[in-house]
Amino acid sequence: MTLLTRNEIQEAIKDGEIEIDPFDEQECLQPASYDMRVGNRAIVAKSLTLEELRKRVDRDVVKELQVDQERSIGIPAGGFALITTLERIKLSPRYAGHIGIRSYYTRKGLVLLSGLQIDPGFDGVLVLGISNLSPRTLTVEYKDPFCTIEIHRLNVPVDRPYSGKYMAEQREGKIPASDKDYLRTIETMSISDLTQALLTLSDNVNTMTRQLRLFWIPLAIVVIAAILSIIF
Repeated sequence: MTLLTRNEIQEAIKDGEIEIDPFDEQECLQPASYDMRVGNRAIVAKSLTLEELRKRVDRDVVKELQVDQERSIGIPAGGFALITTLERIKLSPRYAGHIGIRSYYTRKGLVLLSGLQIDPGFDGVLVLGISNLSPRTLTVEYKDPFCTIEIHRLNVPVDRPYSGKYMAEQREGKIPASDKDYLRTIETMSISDLTQALLTLSDNVNTMTRQLRLFWIPLAIVVIAAILSIIF
């Protein structure tokens, strides 16, 4: 298996072995990889505040964001999101790809949770699972290069190219319906609210401890006084 350089990626595209649409040679084609940009659709899993938990929010609502209209995606601290790439990529049976988050975003705390490989024969937009491990909300702009792919030429073409059941939806630029159904069941408390909840619990415990101390002092005095009255 051979990693393609910039020139080899261009040659493979000219030969029709690889398709990347839209293809941006100036901004996205790197020495040995291609940067994929934030696409039109995204889903950010619900991250509940303490107040929302008290109100028992509806579990059946998952909002699919139209990123081309919203212009950006906000992923809360500890949150999870599915993001489509702007580019549709098609690989012939002789090529495979590897995916990674750009270092700019990993330094901010974003982690890629999707599989690392684009299989030979794949055709569609990529749907990537992203988690925010930083302590604050991170914003990802529409069309911003947020992940990169390496393209590898295989020694021999595969005899069974990828034909997964979700590829038809991804070929149309959609997030698979099964992913949406799964995210309906996910509710998480954001890291900031979890921290606040722990601080509130700590404050309550300290207050209770002080109150108990104030209670036991007069009680002890009463008990001692009662014992002394019996003795004398």
